[in-house]
Amino acid sequence: MKRYPFVIILFTIVANTLHAQVKIGGAAEIPHASAVLELDGGNNRGLLLPRMRKMDIDAIQNPAEGLTIYATDEQAVYLRKSLVWEKQAPFSLPYSGSIQLPTSAFDIFNMYDQKSGHAIYGYAKAGTGLYGNTFNGYAVSGHALNIAGIGGMFTHNNGGAALVSNGKTGIGTSEPAALLHIDGNLDYPGNTIIIDDDDDPTIQFRKVGINKSYIRQEGNNLVFRPNADNSSGKVVLQSYNDGGWMFLDAAGDVSLGINPTGFSGTPLGSRMNIRDNAGINLTLDAPADNLVGPSLNFVNKIGNNTTVLSKIKANNLGLEITNPGVMTLINGGNTIWQRIGGLSNILELKSYYGWPTGDYADLHLRGRMAIGLDFANGGNSKPQAALDIGISSDLNPSGDDEAIRINGDNPIIRINSGNAEKAFLQLVENDFKIGTAAPNDPGRFIVRTNGSDRLWVDSAGYVTIGGRIGPTISGPYKLAVKGKIAATDFNVVATGSWPDYVFDPSYKLRSLEETEAYIKENKHLPNIPAAAVVEKEGFALGDMQKRMLEKIEELTLHLIEANKALKEFRSSSAREMEQLKQQVQALQAKK
Repeated sequence: MKRYPFVIILFTIVANTLHAQVKIGGAAEIPHASAVLELDGGNNRGLLLPRMRKMDIDAIQNPAEGLTIYATDEQAVYLRKSLVWEKQAPFSLPYSGSIQLPTSAFDIFNMYDQKSGHAIYGYAKAGTGLYGNTFNGYAVSGHALNIAGIGGMFTHNNGGAALVSNGKTGIGTSEPAALLHIDGNLDYPGNTIIIDDDDDPTIQFRKVGINKSYIRQEGNNLVFRPNADNSSGKVVLQSYNDGGWMFLDAAGDVSLGINPTGFSGTPLGSRMNIRDNAGINLTLDAPADNLVGPSLNFVNKIGNNTTVLSKIKANNLGLEITNPGVMTLINGGNTIWQRIGGLSNILELKSYYGWPTGDYADLHLRGRMAIGLDFANGGNSKPQAALDIGISSDLNPSGDDEAIRINGDNPIIRINSGNAEKAFLQLVENDFKIGTAAPNDPGRFIVRTNGSDRLWVDSAGYVTIGGRIGPTISGPYKLAVKGKIAATDFNVVATGSWPDYVFDPSYKLRSLEETEAYIKENKHLPNIPAAAVVEKEGFALGDMQKRMLEKIEELTLHLIEANKALKEFRSSSAREMEQLKQQVQALQAKK
């Protein structure tokens, strides 16, 4: 034991001599320039690290950074790094090992903060890129610190799958947008999801840990239903439209078009209820060339015996209602029409397809139709028109003689000639319109009383009352009246300048002499139409009023001038009279 201090002293002397470089073993030569300590074990010796149990390593007080020790119980090398013991795992491939630890057997941290960094990367040319097996735990586990990071990712040349740290899982995509996101746009045909089970494959839906509903393949049947404990649950299908509901309740009743949140059972206890705000509740479809057509059968089934009670069928030839017994129409509890056995048809309903205009006739009546006529009490023996409406006190208790009432947003009655629309009656909001239709360009709206036409409105909007006035008067005027017009007031909208321009100092007023000469030559006032023109063309009332006012204003100016001349004459005459009076008085005084 006494030689150890000597060896240490000798080692220190040699180290100082070699400028803090030491070489142990092998040939006596200077250590490599980059090494402080060089060990040369030849072909049969190596470096033996300090050895102890892991618990002894953890018990070392204030270990230095970089301290390296071999743990005998774990058969692993530990390096002191960043104030913790970090297990080193240098190994060569192929490698296989086992260990019993409460933590991970293999931990790798890649602190690169971009998505291109990998903690573990596996590649297999024809096999499994990364494989793990466990008895009870996680065979392969990954965790990403950043929400954009990927905890675990498995890729394939035709797609991939990813588990993101926020819990979203993607199959076929590395950026899942939901808890489970499957992207089936892969470059190979096949199914997106396959569930294979020798028993009955099932997808169970739970809420707060309680089974609510499931989808199951039972033999050859696909079952979609609530669980047995969820007796109030309904099977609901809904489109984007708020009215697109279809559901089956616990009693087996089916409803279409009703929001199940406000549903309290099918009306009248029916097995199926259909609600459609568009007004078409049920459509039966069949190919256009199918002469059999769709049908609706009412049957009574007892055991294996089925009896057809009634049938409604439609095809290219029309609508057929079949009833082996009595066919009855009931309104308000009273029978209003009935057909028994071989009685002749009173009412015939047909549905036509392929009319010349491509329209549909939903109701077709053969012969004339009477509404409200009381044949049994002395009424008409038969309808006098295609539609004959009669009002009687017993059929119209209100006594207001209301024969027809039409309700609608903008109800309209169209009048056609053949298939061409000619005229109409329509209520548009609060306005009532009556007249000819747009395609009827030459048609006029005519009002007749006592067998004679009284008022005409043509397609250009010209209105004539009482008939034409001469050969040309009615044409160019929006309103032409043959006869007198009585009114308590009449307002003419002024156009152009009003004749106040006569009073402008710059206005050139004709002298009376000029006016007299014009009248002698033309036989009418200036700017006033001649009698022959008025007799032929008439005159515009508003324009004539302006012309007459112009003459009145001109006459007023002449009267003003005449009044001035008269006043001047009177003043001059008074002065002359006074002078004559003074002269007479002077003559008398001389006498």
